[in-house]
Amino acid sequence: MSFFVSRKLRRLAAELIVSEETREALSEVEGKYGLSIDPDGPLECVQALIQAIKRVPPKMVKDCEIKDLGFRDMGPSKEFYPNHGVYCDGKLYLNTQLLDDPMLDTDPDTGKMLNRFDYTLIHELGHGLDEVLGKRKCKKKGWRGRELSLRPEWMDLSGWSQKPKKGLKRLIIRDPGSPEVRGEYCYSPDAGFARFYGKRNPWDDWADAFAYYVGGLKGFLPKNKIEYFDDVLSPYYEGE
Repeated sequence: MSFFVSRKLRRLAAELIVSEETREALSEVEGKYGLSIDPDGPLECVQALIQAIKRVPPKMVKDCEIKDLGFRDMGPSKEFYPNHGVYCDGKLYLNTQLLDDPMLDTDPDTGKMLNRFDYTLIHELGHGLDEVLGKRKCKKKGWRGRELSLRPEWMDLSGWSQKPKKGLKRLIIRDPGSPEVRGEYCYSPDAGFARFYGKRNPWDDWADAFAYYVGGLKGFLPKNKIEYFDDVLSPYYEGE
């Protein structure tokens, strides 16, 4: 057997081992988190997701009611324009180019870091949890169903208003090469946000703050939003 043939066989054997290890890890994720990940997605994305999901408590992931996750090439990851993740036919897709995004935030107090891939995953899970917990709360109190992010307890923290009011601001996103995005709601200039993007509307504000809170970067959040999530998410962290 030639040297080159032998090297090729060793490489193929190594790839099979990696593939088997990855599939075992995916099976563990599905059993622990109730999340089915497309095994045929780019290997580096699949492996990154296996690590990223560990930042979120299992029950929290299950309560998001997102059962399937896959990958799509949505073009180069933008700084603010929303081309990072998308829901389609009950499945969450993450942009395969997230791993090329240079974003890397570091908490000034704990030193914990959050890259674009992990941030996007947790942000999207946050949208799911926002809706699920909102429906549960409304059902318990006999209210009309709505997300937690549209309840006064959250809206008041940033002074959100769907109608323009004196003193409030409206976000405008202009990412090069992308259509202009205008915020759906107006916010108070005195409000604190995890990221610029969170100024777009209450639900993205909620999901952004959620991502930084759960990701361990509370230093990016204003005190009132830390206290809010301390209360709302406390059942998921009991016993830790």
